Amino acid sequence: MTATTTVSCLGRAPRKDARLRLFCFHHAGGGASFFSSWAGRLPSDVDVLPVQLPGREARYREPRFRDAGDVVEALGRELAAGLDEGPWAAYGHSMGAMVAFALTAARLRAGGRPPEALFLGAYAAPHVSSTLPPADRYDDHELARLLVDFGGLSPQFLGRDDWLRVLLPVLRDDLRICATGHRAGLPDPDDEQARLPLSVEAFAGADDPLVTPDAVGAWGQYVHRFRMTTVPGGHFFPREAPDPFFDRLNSSLARLLAEPGAAPAAPR
Repeated sequence: MTATTTVSCLGRAPRKDARLRLFCFHHAGGGASFFSSWAGRLPSDVDVLPVQLPGREARYREPRFRDAGDVVEALGRELAAGLDEGPWAAYGHSMGAMVAFALTAARLRAGGRPPEALFLGAYAAPHVSSTLPPADRYDDHELARLLVDFGGLSPQFLGRDDWLRVLLPVLRDDLRICATGHRAGLPDPDDEQARLPLSVEAFAGADDPLVTPDAVGAWGQYVHRFRMTTVPGGHFFPREAPDPFFDRLNSSLARLLAEPGAAPAAPR
């Protein structure tokens, strides 16, 4: 079933005084709350805008997506105004990295305003063999154990069938999105002429059990300008070891804000 977006994917309107909008895309099985603390860690001139997919948290009553192309098409419509109004960047974590990149590629094809930079975390480039579990290979208890093992689920969920009945269908549909990401209009990584005119910084956790730094670094085959950063922590390094990650992200954002073309803050 294709989801419909009956509620805005943003929890609020973008700030008018921000010099840069940072749209944040969450991981599989997660939600916008993953980014709830980010505004307090990033420069005040950056407006942190978590993007909430349907079927979870504040949008739990809405049908979920199962195909990456449907996600990109819907977000492209809903976020168009916010992406075109002024300078923007994006951070995508795990599944969110693929969504952010595919959305940006679609906007470039349509002539939309490009981002100042993309930040991609904890996700292998699409042409690299995935280590994510297939949506339907494991039963609920096996899948829950896998989530606990790589840090995506608290052990207290094990044995709580009532909790797992709510969580795991969301995760399974998100894994279906991940499995269809290679069909979401991405360029051919073997064709240098097809590389997108984007600046991308990719982040990998040094102890990530799901994806290696080399697999994350393979995103460099898709764009003109690429930087690879390995930080302490596992798959969820922004939560597990936040200081090194935010130090590096803040440094990169400060460079963007210092560039001559950076928009001035609007009068308060």
